[in-house]
Amino acid sequence: MTTILYLFNCILIFFFTIGLISSSSTQQRIYCVIKTFGKNLATRASTIHHTWAHRCDKHIFLTATNLTKWNNISLPILNLYDVSDNYIELSIKVFDALNLIIQQSQPYDFDWLFITDDDTYVIIEHLRQLLYYSIKPLAFGHLFVPKNGAPSHLSGGAGYAINTIALQRMLPNLQTSCPQWYVPGMEDVYISRCLQHLNVSLNGAIDGYHHQFYPLEFLNMYKMDIPKWFSDYNTLKSYQGFNCCSSQSITFHYMTREWMNFIEWARYLHDNE
Repeated sequence: MTTILYLFNCILIFFFTIGLISSSSTQQRIYCVIKTFGKNLATRASTIHHTWAHRCDKHIFLTATNLTKWNNISLPILNLYDVSDNYIELSIKVFDALNLIIQQSQPYDFDWLFITDDDTYVIIEHLRQLLYYSIKPLAFGHLFVPKNGAPSHLSGGAGYAINTIALQRMLPNLQTSCPQWYVPGMEDVYISRCLQHLNVSLNGAIDGYHHQFYPLEFLNMYKMDIPKWFSDYNTLKSYQGFNCCSSQSITFHYMTREWMNFIEWARYLHDNE
């Protein structure tokens, strides 16, 4: 119990007292696409819908399921029908969704498309501070650089943002622009390969000597409880304690619903009670 209370206080201090979340923002419009599965609509997706997602300019939950099972769920959903609702075909699901999004009438009603998982907590204010208008095709996220020499790629769990200039390079459709990666596989790797093929710059958002997108949860970073795969892909030194993470952190992956609700209360609802 003592350990739990200690960690609870650490989270409270980091996300509230230290002021990790800033209120300033830019005018860039962000369209958030949250990858989820039918079985998670009433749990993870619902929690995100009622916490950070409403700070996007618009958001939608991407799934491929029989929605008649979830007709009592009131969420903005983009449901796909020609793909299975599983991790194996997650890359196909994201490519299918991108096809629908890029073929919308232009000019788009957003400036950046942000894609992330249903167990990721996002500090939208900090994401807005990072993103800016550019005539160059850009993508931001946590950039993995494998030590085995494989090409770098953006982390899917930490989330990645793509500007509309980059999205336009995918036209007329991804079957034409990136056919070799429009197959089942690792979604973040294949999306990154497609972007690189289209000469889109992949940027690992770095604040001094810290990342801003984290493919691990906050407590893992705080305690330096870091798996080997992260060390094999990471480009920066890890630090213990409050120095673990940027004061402009944007995302943390593998966050439980309980932690999401707690952070929401600590920062946004605490003063209203």
